[in-house]
Amino acid sequence: MKYYAHAKVNLMLFVEGKLSNNYHNLKMLNAKISLADELDITLSDINKVEYSLDELNHLENDLCSNVLNELITKYNIKERYHIYIKKNIPLGAGLGGGSCDVAAIINFINKQHNLNLSFEEKIEIGIKYGADVPYCLIDDLAYVEGIGEKITKINYKLNKELLVIYPNIHISTKEVFENVETYSEAFSIEYISNLLKNNFSLLLYNDLEKATFKINKTLKELKESLQSYGDVVMSGSGSAMLLFYNDSSVIEEIKKKYPDYLIVNTKVI
Repeated sequence: MKYYAHAKVNLMLFVEGKLSNNYHNLKMLNAKISLADELDITLSDINKVEYSLDELNHLENDLCSNVLNELITKYNIKERYHIYIKKNIPLGAGLGGGSCDVAAIINFINKQHNLNLSFEEKIEIGIKYGADVPYCLIDDLAYVEGIGEKITKINYKLNKELLVIYPNIHISTKEVFENVETYSEAFSIEYISNLLKNNFSLLLYNDLEKATFKINKTLKELKESLQSYGDVVMSGSGSAMLLFYNDSSVIEEIKKKYPDYLIVNTKVI
């Protein structure tokens, strides 16, 4: 059985403030793109998760293994699974690669064993494994609030192609949030809906850029350089840039300009 765990992107990200548990209260517009990790799932004698990136096979605390074992135990499932994950989503890029894999496993077990879990029940399981997991349980455009656990689907088809440009820089999400100094006011779903339909360029915004660029100036320079090709925003806490280009003819030019970067031509699904 093959499952696809699609990368998430933050088209808009506002940080409203810091909570008493040191998490931050966020308001986000999230989307999924066609770039995806591939999960090959087969029956096995024991539960085991393996990755195409060897460094991930030596983690002391692997979230995918943990959620698989939790679900098998929690719902008294007799079967055991071997899951091989081909990593196409870069690590530390702000694209939710690990969270998407966890969410894919939750959705697979739920469907395979007819658990009929509600979305809220899946969120309750997923949020323990990361703030991006609840959104990654769906593929819809969505308004995401809180620390990531409040999801409101938006019924709008965003037909957009984009370049994901990953400069091979791993950014610590924890460090980025520690460097957030100012907060933004909340925005409404109505406000987002209006921008989606009438002014997509104004929609693209990320409060975390300032903190991330403070940590790594190369990313600031990269965004400034890419702005001549279209609308650019950093996804999550970085380091991937999302370029909604004006003309597909620029793709080869950008690849030549940044030969050492991972550059993926993709689209919002």
